[in-house]
Amino acid sequence: MNETIDIQLTPDELRYLISCGAALVQNLPEASLPTYCHFNKAQIVAFSGRMRARLDDAGYDM
Repeated sequence: MNETIDIQLTPDELRYLISCGAALVQNLPEASLPTYCHFNKAQIVAFSGRMRARLDDAGYDM
């Protein structure tokens, strides 16, 4: 079951989340990612892509 939580973020807060996900993928061994964030590399990339699209749709640059 995939539960969701609705939250509100400023564009800067959303940029921060996206940047942190990208930093994890670049700086940690892939096998360690689930230990840090419960996401694997593919999930981080997918999440970052969805969030970047939200920024783009709202007219904000990354």
